[in-house]
Amino acid sequence: MKYIIAESVDDVLRAFSENDGKAMVLAGGTDLVLDAESGKKSSDAWIDIMRIPELKEIKTEDNKIVIGSAVTLTEIARSELIKKYYPSLCKGAGTVGSLQIRNAATLTGNIVSAQPAADAAMALAPLDPEIVVVSNEGERILNMEEMYSGFGKSAIDSTRELVKEVRIHIPAENEKASFIRLELRKSLSLPMLNAAARARVENGVIKEIMINMAPVGVGPKRARAAEEFLLGKELNEENATEAGKLALKDANPRSNPLRGSKEYREETLPVIIERAVADIGVQLGLL
Repeated sequence: MKYIIAESVDDVLRAFSENDGKAMVLAGGTDLVLDAESGKKSSDAWIDIMRIPELKEIKTEDNKIVIGSAVTLTEIARSELIKKYYPSLCKGAGTVGSLQIRNAATLTGNIVSAQPAADAAMALAPLDPEIVVVSNEGERILNMEEMYSGFGKSAIDSTRELVKEVRIHIPAENEKASFIRLELRKSLSLPMLNAAARARVENGVIKEIMINMAPVGVGPKRARAAEEFLLGKELNEENATEAGKLALKDANPRSNPLRGSKEYREETLPVIIERAVADIGVQLGLL
């Protein structure tokens, strides 16, 4: 097997061409290495992107926060820039696995691994990110839902495509986001349930709202019935509770022997959603 250390995005694209679908992008490798050892994935070459300077940056550009695809979860969790605007994303990134894992794993990898309840991906989802993907065919921009093609299946072909960066808008003063995780004690595994939300509120009334939840479908699942109910209503405890109940309309949780039964998740999901919505109210001083 070849090990290619890329020093630029052009190096990655060149490696794609030279290996014709037989080389795979490697970032933190916390999932990919295990999948390779178990035979789930294979390639003739790995393209290491972790030394590409432009992919290691967290910066602001055109009123957006730009996070390079080689930025680790630890770097996100500790970023003063991200903490200033979206502490919920710092929180989500800081709950993934152990410190050793977070020191290697990347936000982009947390998305591309396509685990439905990946915490960093969940915290990112309601921020309505733009995910910039490059290949020898050009550049395309995907939203969060477009990144998942099925349970545990990414829409990204890592043998021909590179996620270059993630862009999220800088929030308005009256806009906040939240992240809630239900875990089995303090285990390092994926959560039993998690949820994240973002809302823009004017004079106590919700003008914009996005709520995501997992694992209740493919990737971070939108709670659209809850969103529709909350839009135009006051952000208060009563409405947050009702939104939690309505979230079940868009949820299809499955039983898992380690992380809870379908019935348990259906009982607890409304509480998790209620807390995610209420936390925004707390941040805005409304609750």
